[in-house]
Amino acid sequence: MTAAEPARRRLGHAGSWPEPTSRVSLREHTPRPGVTVLEVIGDVDLAEADAIRVRMSQMLHQTRPERAVLDLSGVGFLGSHGLTAVVRSSRAAGEAGVRLDGVTGPGNRAVIRPVRMTGLDRLIAWYPDLDTALAA
Repeated sequence: MTAAEPARRRLGHAGSWPEPTSRVSLREHTPRPGVTVLEVIGDVDLAEADAIRVRMSQMLHQTRPERAVLDLSGVGFLGSHGLTAVVRSSRAAGEAGVRLDGVTGPGNRAVIRPVRMTGLDRLIAWYPDLDTALAA
């Protein structure tokens, strides 16, 4: 037995780390005909980013909206993988011929700051709340 084995056993690991579990909730809704919203609540990084990308792709191809809105107002952390999911969602929307807008949440620095720092505010139109996005 190696020195690390007792620690692995205490932590419940047999030799490799478990897959990260998603800490995000996704909710899709249609506030009016032709507009579909993907609402994201929680922290977005590695495990959550793939879930967002997959759900956005499904939404674009199954409901075929004229316009999609990615609502990140309920996000408390937006990591680099989450930013990549936003870029991929934008590309998928463009390929599907769908306009994609985003919602940051009013004063939500966890989303506003990385969106501005990475230039995503030049790729996607962002709004402080869903009502403002829907009125645009």
